[in-house]
Amino acid sequence: MSSFTTNPVLLVDQTALQTNGTGHDASSPQYKGYHHMTWYVGNAKQAASYYVTRFGFKYMAFQGLETGHRCVSSLVITNGGVTFVICAPLRDRQNLEKDTSESEKQLLTEIHTHLGKHGDAVKDVAFEVNDARAVYHRAMKNGAVSVQEPATRRDEYGEVTTAIIRTYGDTTHTLVEKNNYRGMFMPGYRTIDQADPIQKYLPQISLEAIDHCVGNQDWGQMQAICD
Repeated sequence: MSSFTTNPVLLVDQTALQTNGTGHDASSPQYKGYHHMTWYVGNAKQAASYYVTRFGFKYMAFQGLETGHRCVSSLVITNGGVTFVICAPLRDRQNLEKDTSESEKQLLTEIHTHLGKHGDAVKDVAFEVNDARAVYHRAMKNGAVSVQEPATRRDEYGEVTTAIIRTYGDTTHTLVEKNNYRGMFMPGYRTIDQADPIQKYLPQISLEAIDHCVGNQDWGQMQAICD
């Protein structure tokens, strides 16, 4: 599995932890915690079902053909404070319709390439922040590599601003700002209201939060990453 951790000091100003007597200064960029982890897999329904039946996750939302996304299917599952987005390709790269957008082609190629190198694996570790633009620019100043500049998406529930940075390898960090968003997950996703029928026959498994992510390095590369 490809996943990694990062030091929040890269992303937020330490003075945000030392002001106002509450530990936070509302005017400073703040890291709130893990928002979700995105997996690239060969079969989204099968992978999501594994976590539902083995680890007590519940379906939250989805994105796919029904929401106008013809190339990639995504299932959002959650258990306590842990949220996974399970993404899988719906098409190969050679047989795309002529009106397929460039962004869809790029995402499809990215997923197929990632699967070829890593198999089913974590692609993105997302953090919720209070100001995605401020955290993004601070991270860039500290040496991060940009994948996506801050962009805002909207729907009837409000708006969410995201930015994506790369630290090392193929895994990325998405910075998520959703201070006033009232939707279940993110714009572009449709809520899943119905529970999996099998859950009533299974014991309840309660998770609280993601504690940490481990970054596995190639043989002999640990010192280079530390440097």
